[in-house]
Amino acid sequence: MYKNYKLLLFLGAAIIFLYMSVGKYEEFSLKKSISACVIAKSKLKKEVKPEEARKICEKEIKN
Repeated sequence: MYKNYKLLLFLGAAIIFLYMSVGKYEEFSLKKSISACVIAKSKLKKEVKPEEARKICEKEIKN
């Protein structure tokens, strides 16, 4: 019975830490995706300014 409590405690702690880390890394991933998209748009279309490319990429990625 004591082993079950250890397992439940470990699983509870793991779930809490995973939930806390999702918010942190989700924002990081979004920023990296947007910056990669901006670089690609800027290189593919020379007439697009970086500010315009950022707006386009944010709109595409968030949808």
